[in-house]
Amino acid sequence: MVDLRNRKAYAASHLAGIVSLGLDGPMATWLGWMIDRGAPVTLVGETRDQVAAAQRELARIGIDALAGAAIGQPAELATDPGRLRGTRLAGFVDLAASLRDRTGEPPGADVVLDVRTHNEFRTSHVRGAVHIPLYELKDRLGEIPDGVVWVHCGSGYRATAAASLLERAGRSAVVVDDHFDNAGGAGVPVTDD
Repeated sequence: MVDLRNRKAYAASHLAGIVSLGLDGPMATWLGWMIDRGAPVTLVGETRDQVAAAQRELARIGIDALAGAAIGQPAELATDPGRLRGTRLAGFVDLAASLRDRTGEPPGADVVLDVRTHNEFRTSHVRGAVHIPLYELKDRLGEIPDGVVWVHCGSGYRATAAASLLERAGRSAVVVDDHFDNAGGAGVPVTDD
């Protein structure tokens, strides 16, 4: 199941187990990388137009048969209110504070996960971050240490997709919904080694 809404709407409320790939980003590209060939795809959007736009994008990469589609808000679609979830959004300022004080609230950053590409990571990254590109994440979830995972990318889109995969696997995630260029200025230790 793929949630087509933007990441802020997804974070506010979503169906448990759904993957966030909003139409406001390269949804088809990332789904094409992340999905096993032939796996059933169900699209969930706010409108018929969203679902139709997603279908057109997916047809361009060879995914033309959907398992299903649903239209509406998560609260309308949930068969049980216990199936609704939310995901915490934070900025790099929040991550810096969490790294300084791992005992306070909000949940401390036990793990910082960078889901950017290998080239982006080599250019600069958060010191001590676990690096698993989004396109490899579903097959490497077991490599992520225990604890609360603060996940980031270049802007928040891939981080939200990654957080949805983590939550689907039963992990607790915080999305750093911020531009990576802001990390160093926010006090996050950044390195290029």
